[in-house]
Parts: sequence; C-alpha cells; structure tokens
Amino acid sequence: MSITPVTVVRSHQSGTTLYVVVACPEHIATNAMNAVVDVTITDFLGKPVPVSEVKRPSDDGTAALAVEATLLRVDPEADPPSYLLSIGQHATWFALSSPRSLSSDATGDQPPPGAPSIDYLARDYTALTEMMRSRVSQIVEDDSAWALDHPADPMTTIIEVLAYAGDHLSFRQDAAGTESYLTTARHRLSLRRHARLRDYAVNDGCNARTALVFAVNGNGTLPAGLQVVTLQPGEVDVILPADPALAASTTVFETMHAQPVSQQLNDLGPALAQSAAYTIPAGSITLTLQVGNSGLMPGQLVVLRQLIAPAGVTTPFGAQVLRLLKVEEVKAANDVLTTVLSWHPEDALVGPLTVPPVDVDGAVSLYGNVVLADHGRTLPAPLTPDTVTAAVAYAPVVQVDDVVSAAPPPRIAAALDGTQDLAVASLMVESAKASLSPDPRNAAPCISLSGARPGMAGVTDDWSARQDLLSASSTERAFAASIEDGSGSEPRQLHLRFGEGTLGCAPPPDTVFTATARSGGGQSGRVRANSLLQVVGPAPLITWVTNPLPASPFAAEDTEAIRLFAASGFRTNLRGIEAADWTRLADADPLVTEVNAVLGPDGQAPCRVGLATRTTVPDGVAFEVARARLMDHAVLGAPPTITEGADVGLEIALVAYCVPGTNITAARKRLEQRVGTGMLPDGSPAFFHPINWPLGRQVRLDELMRAIRADPSVSFVVSDPRSDPRIAFGTVGSDDTIANIARGHIAIEAHQRARVGNDNFRPALGSVRLYVAAGS
Repeated sequence: MSITPVTVVRSHQSGTTLYVVVACPEHIATNAMNAVVDVTITDFLGKPVPVSEVKRPSDDGTAALAVEATLLRVDPEADPPSYLLSIGQHATWFALSSPRSLSSDATGDQPPPGAPSIDYLARDYTALTEMMRSRVSQIVEDDSAWALDHPADPMTTIIEVLAYAGDHLSFRQDAAGTESYLTTARHRLSLRRHARLRDYAVNDGCNARTALVFAVNGNGTLPAGLQVVTLQPGEVDVILPADPALAASTTVFETMHAQPVSQQLNDLGPALAQSAAYTIPAGSITLTLQVGNSGLMPGQLVVLRQLIAPAGVTTPFGAQVLRLLKVEEVKAANDVLTTVLSWHPEDALVGPLTVPPVDVDGAVSLYGNVVLADHGRTLPAPLTPDTVTAAVAYAPVVQVDDVVSAAPPPRIAAALDGTQDLAVASLMVESAKASLSPDPRNAAPCISLSGARPGMAGVTDDWSARQDLLSASSTERAFAASIEDGSGSEPRQLHLRFGEGTLGCAPPPDTVFTATARSGGGQSGRVRANSLLQVVGPAPLITWVTNPLPASPFAAEDTEAIRLFAASGFRTNLRGIEAADWTRLADADPLVTEVNAVLGPDGQAPCRVGLATRTTVPDGVAFEVARARLMDHAVLGAPPTITEGADVGLEIALVAYCVPGTNITAARKRLEQRVGTGMLPDGSPAFFHPINWPLGRQVRLDELMRAIRADPSVSFVVSDPRSDPRIAFGTVGSDDTIANIARGHIAIEAHQRARVGNDNFRPALGSVRLYVAAGS
C-alpha cells in the first residue's frame, strides 16, 4: 500500500465530529467524491469510524479533499488518538492535536471575555509593574477613586513597591543558581571559592613593590612600616612631620622589614674603583671591593647604580638590585685586604658594567642601606562588630576604602651565614628579582587584628590575615579575609572568617578586636624611578632616600581567565613523572632557558632531562640551583637523570651533482649558505642555524638531503661512503658514518645540542662540507 500521494493537511475534533482536510492528486480526489474508490477511517485498534461526508474544502488552497466522520466514543481526558485514513489503495496515519474541540466556535479552553492576560514569566520591575497595573485596571470599579495613571496615586505606590520587592526576590532567586556554578558565577568571591575547591589559586592582584636606598648619618635600625612618599608640593625637607596632610595624588610606600643601617654603607662605590678602568661582564655574580670589613652581610640587598656612561661606553649601566649570598674577605698578594661579594644567580648582571678609575665621570655607586617597600598606607579600620559573642559564629565586616593586597615578605633561611656553597645558599633565600616580583597568587588583603584577651587587661594577641584557613593549624591565630563589592551604593567590604578550632584558632568569647588596614589612597602604586623622595617622620637617622627602580602593581586575574584555568586546576601535577611534567616544571624556573625531557630507554619513567640555564660568571652555579629545584618534585624511588645541556659538534660531508651547464661556483655558494648557520636571503634561518637545533633534536639525513635538493641546480646527492670515501655523517671524532646512514640519523642525547661551527681553527665545533660537481 502506497502512502506518499495522500497527506493530511490538518484535522480537528468538534464534539463527536471528526474533520480531516487531505492533500492528494486530483484524480484521487475525483474518484473519492464520485464513490469510485472507498474512503475509510479506522482507529489505532482497527475499529472503523463511520465516514459521513466527502467533499471539497471551502478553503482548499493546495488541499483537494475534506472528510467528515462521526466518532462513536469521545474521552475528553484521553491523549489525542491516531487514525488511519484510506482512499482506495492509498493511506496515511494522522493524529489530532487535542481531543477537545479545535473549531473556531469552541469555547471550552478559551478564557472568558474580559479576563486578564497574566504573564507569569514577568520577573523584572518593568514587566511586574505593567502586569499588576493591567490586572488592577480590570478588577476595580469604573467609578473608583483610584487614578492608576497618576504617579502620586496610592495604588500606583503600592504597585511600584510590590514590583520592586518582586524584582529583588527574582534577582535573589536567579543569583542563588547563578553563583552555584563556576561557568555562570559573576561575583568574584564565588569564583574564588569555586576555584579553591579545584585547587586553583586565583590571582586577585598584588600591590607594587620596590627597593628603597637610604643615606643615614649614623648607625641604627630603620623600623618596619616606615612611610616613604612621593614629593609633596611646597615641601623641600626629606623628613616630613608626623601625620602630614598629604596631597591627593600622593603615593605612599611602607618598608616591609626592619633593617640595620650604617653610615659606612651609604655608598661603597669608591671601593670598586681601581687604578685603571675595567669591565665586569654581563652574567657576573661576583665582584671585588678594594677594602676589607665592608659591613655587608649575607642575605641583605645591595644596589648597583651608574647614571653617567664612562669613556668608551655609549649607555650607562643603570640600576640593579642584588641579593648577597657570600661576603668573603681575601688578602691580596700585596697584603691588601679585599672583599669578594657573590650574589644570587638569578640576579646576574643584565649587562656589562664598566668601572672607571677614581674621580672620573661614570662612577659606580654600591648602596648597602637597602630596604624592600610596598605600596599602601596603614590606617585604623572600623570593625563591626568588634566583640566576639558566644551566640553566633564571629564574622565581622571591615569598612575600608581601596584596601591593597600584598604577598608575604621574601623567604630568608635563618641558617644563611655565608659559609654555604653558592648553589646551596641560592636555595636558602629568594633572589632580589623574585623579591621585587612576588607571586600575586600568594597575596592576601593587608589587614591585621589585635585581640584583647577577656579578663586579662593589657594582654593582646596578634592575628594575621590569610587567603583561606585550609592549611592553618588548630592553634594558629589566623583569619581569612575576602573582599566583596557592596550592594548598591555601599562601599566595598572586607569580610573576615575565623577558625573553629580545627582549621585555625577560634577567638574566645568577649575578645575585643581592633583592626588596621592598608589603603592605596586611590593610587595604583605605579611610580617611576627616583620618585619616592620624602619620609613621614620622625626619622632622625635618614638624610636622603630614593627608589632606583620603578614599581608597578600586578593586575588581578580577569573573570574569563578564572573560568578557563580553574576548571582544570586540579589536574596540575606538582610531581615530575612524565616528560611533559618535567618540561612544565623546568619552564617555570627563571634560571632555565631550555629543557628537553624524554622517557627512559625502555619508554617508561624515570625520565632523562636535559637543561640549559642562564650563563653566569663563574659558570655552573645556575645549573646546580635549577637541578636542585627540579629534584624537589621527583617521586620517591624514581628520580630523573638531569644533565646540563652540552653542544655536540657535527662532522658532515656530502657530494652534490648539478645539472649540466650550472655555474658551479655560484651553486656552491648557494648550497653552503642553505646548510650553513646564518640567515638566508629571505630572512629565514639556514638549516644549521642554532635556532633550529634545540636540545635533543636528531640530525636526520633525509631532512638534510631535502634541503640540498631544494636548490633547482642540484641533480642528485651522494650520501653513500661506499660510492665516495669523502662522505661523512656523524659527530666530531667518531667513526660511525656507515651506521648513522644505515639508520638515517645521527643520535643526539636528551641533553645534547647539535652544532656546526664551520671554524677551521676550532674543528671541535663541527663542520659541514659540500663537494659540488657538474653532472653528466
């Protein structure tokens, strides 16, 4: 039975009458109306439905036939039934959209005349107001006293109040679901909590940090929290009075730690000068002072600065902060006592430093009274409530304007005394570079609490702020601080959460807290070099202060970055197992410039890791420090083999035959350039350019021959030593050409780097020779 020619256009039920409009070819419709073929309707059980009339529809359009039938039984609560319509040999199934009447005169499902049209999806203030105004206008009497079109009418006021309440409740209802998921959360506090559950630390930004250089007129100690500010209008003195009225554009920095100072350390630059000018090369991590008993100590910061270029130098050195690791007094051959200073390899000199003789332009300054400082001014902060109650969990709120976040002070091991090896000492203290560029993921809002113990007059405890309490011990006086935006026009609020005795100590009832917070004062903290020039007093020791380096804050991680990276934060492996782990961990080390990690010979861990590190003078320290850092991530029982990167000279010789008529001299020049170590005429690197050969890359014969044959003048290349004894394909000093050609490559270890020097005076650097001849 074919179904295709007959299609039901529409159908509906009115009472016990079934009405069907059918589209079909004209000859089928004509035969049905003339009773040439039978028209029948059966239900899904096969029971017939009596057909009462077959006619042309009044609104035929494309329809050709209208069929009316009488239903024997109608169940208004049943699902729409299915029927089979047959016209001769053609049939089709159809179903009613509703068992109730769908005719235009049916009124069973239609609202009564004048009934309100209520939009139950109205959720915002405007939609709720319009819906209620429409409803009220239909239920009040025509002669009522309500004037709904007047803004001062009491009914209008009631409608607007209810619409506002509904809009607020709708927002709260949506926010509860929105803030429950990382992908939809909009509040930063919600994003931070979702990310923390995935072991991802959100970067909320960090205040600017710099190094301050002081000149003093005696010996003493500069306190922590000493305020140094940008130049104040109309003030010429270095020391400002206590609690001065600072200008609105003032940027305030505070010292991060107490620092012993002495007049001797104001400037040790003259002790660098010798009878003749000399240059300390770039990458150096040591220098010599021509004096003994310098007063410098291991672990402290010093600043090298040169503002004027000496003779023979185009640009001055500038300024650089160094973290000292060793201070050694050495007696020279003429019994003159000198001091050798060594500093962290991450602080290796960024460029050559030329030291002129005494009293010559371009003198170098070496400042020893150096203190770290970061942006923000400490101010009292109101705490609400300030007293701990036993009834509810204590969670006060701090109203603070522009609170800054700061990373912890740099780590310095107490055991550092200058007797350790440079590599060992480098692991005990953070470099000056790392100290000035802290990890903003470790930053926390700058707020501190002092709690007065109940019943013990004059006894207070200090409480410190943390990002969270997940790692706090049960006795640690710590609290978690999180910044939330205020509702409406309210200012930003700092919410504090205390421990319950398991993660963090719980404050005893009746403890009275006082708080101080650090405010940015509306300034970003970005300052230029030599901008912090005045100290908020009293500070009788200080005669001069400056910041030799600029300072910039760290921007907070944006919302989309949190959603992107937090979703997979828990997958970050902090242990080195596979090759990808070691590559990621090594790339994060500032001393590592290149890494290549491969699995062991059996294709499994432990891995073999090749490292290339920054060049220092003396050499080797950077690799030992980077290697020790990586070994901290090794899995117990499966340490990797970490080897320092080394160059391997290649010894390659091939024979290239050119097509007849080729200019051999020009072809040889082009080929030598193509497989050389320089740049090609189009600006791309040549085949053996160092940029093309990282650690561990194998030298493949097919790649080299493809590069040679790319020249249109080359007919073919001979690489078989049995055909030409001049052929060579191996490393310098080896005799493995035949084996290398058989396997198609020169084996390069994970820590090795293929190099070609093409220097006739230094053959150990490797060479590539091409014998170019004319083909026949």
